[in-house]
Amino acid sequence: MGYQESWFYIEPQHKFKKLIQAYEKAEQSGYYEVAGAEPHSVIVLKQPFGDIPAGKKLLWVCGDRGFHCAAGVFGGELKCSGRLRVIPVEAVLDGTDDPRMEGLDFDSPAPSENRYMKRYSVANYAHRMRAGLAR
Repeated sequence: MGYQESWFYIEPQHKFKKLIQAYEKAEQSGYYEVAGAEPHSVIVLKQPFGDIPAGKKLLWVCGDRGFHCAAGVFGGELKCSGRLRVIPVEAVLDGTDDPRMEGLDFDSPAPSENRYMKRYSVANYAHRMRAGLAR
């Protein structure tokens, strides 16, 4: 087991809203009170990371490594066809001192950004999506 942070990336990207909807259903059911991993942030890339182009959205998931799969993170609430990739954060970033992390506040509900990415809390992004503010 052990702690893990991962990026969940779905293609085609128009299916990203399904990840947020599944998160909301799992949250409303109380799933994250007992789950081992939970989405914490939505990341919008401003520059490419590996083979993921700029402009793409990712879900940043934290928790028990054994739960880093669609069923573990969404409690069976994710119902969509699409290619979901689970990418360990350490495969993309060099830890918390990676310069591409500067200026991002993962503890705040308010968005933060730098020249590499923009970060939203998942709850904030879900609200923005429902209000028609998320693109």
